[in-house]
Amino acid sequence: MAMEMRVDILRKRNQKSYWKWIWIGVAAFVAVIAGVFIFFYSAQKPVRADEETALARIDGKVDLKQQDGFYLYNGANGVYYVLTGKNSKSKNIIVWVPKSKKGTVVVKYASDGISKNEAIAKVKQEKNPKKILNVTLGMDKGVPIWEVSYLDSSNSLNYYDLDFETGEWYRAIENL
Repeated sequence: MAMEMRVDILRKRNQKSYWKWIWIGVAAFVAVIAGVFIFFYSAQKPVRADEETALARIDGKVDLKQQDGFYLYNGANGVYYVLTGKNSKSKNIIVWVPKSKKGTVVVKYASDGISKNEAIAKVKQEKNPKKILNVTLGMDKGVPIWEVSYLDSSNSLNYYDLDFETGEWYRAIENL
């Protein structure tokens, strides 16, 4: 009888220990997930601040009623914030906002140029990339562009810029 009680006590201790480790594991998992979320949230703060700056610069000047997207273009001739969305007539528009307050804000209908998918298709057709890395709207010397970065078959970094309005080649930077 005493032996049975002792075995029972040990079994209950083991069950408590088992559940304790399960809860520790769950807590560690939740802590890791929270840490990853906080890391990515913090990493996005500068981009969100730039987006807010762009919106503040065009407030009351540009008819952007619904914002759908934001691009940050860091080109040789300056930084541009590019906002996409709809105006009060539900037309898709794109707004290029220079970081420099001296620059001019440019507004175009999305239908005035090629789409992101058309830019990707053109690069795939002309350059046969191994992997498309990023596609962003930008501005270079007053010309709205799509900048497509990609890896070629030898894993070299390349940039292929297309004129937003015509879809024609604008500039290429290859084998970086």
